[in-house]
Amino acid sequence: MRKLILILAFITAGVSSPAYKGDIEFKQQDGSTFVGNLNGDEWFNWIEDKQSNVIKYNNQSKNYEYAIVEEVNGVAELVPSGSPVAEGAINKTQSAIAITRDILSQIGNRKRDEALVHKKIKGDKE
Repeated sequence: MRKLILILAFITAGVSSPAYKGDIEFKQQDGSTFVGNLNGDEWFNWIEDKQSNVIKYNNQSKNYEYAIVEEVNGVAELVPSGSPVAEGAINKTQSAIAITRDILSQIGNRKRDEALVHKKIKGDKE
């Protein structure tokens, strides 16, 4: 049974759903808009504007904000910076760690691995 669960977990990982590719208009709390693209998959995703700035939604402010990388519980995470995105604006937020494709890949791989481990543990209890 465990071998079957492992095989299914690897198959699931191999067919993860990529984000929609194409321009999307996002609306801010004040009614303003900006155009961005979705990136990532079901385990880790983010938005990029036309200048390739990384953007995350802030549930508290109800705005899309430029992202920064912060250490949360000992691991790197993308978090909203508090600086809302505006069409045509340039991201002036500074991060202690620059958001590179390598960092995005590392965070995404960690989140996928954590999801698969959680799924395996949940499956073992059932």
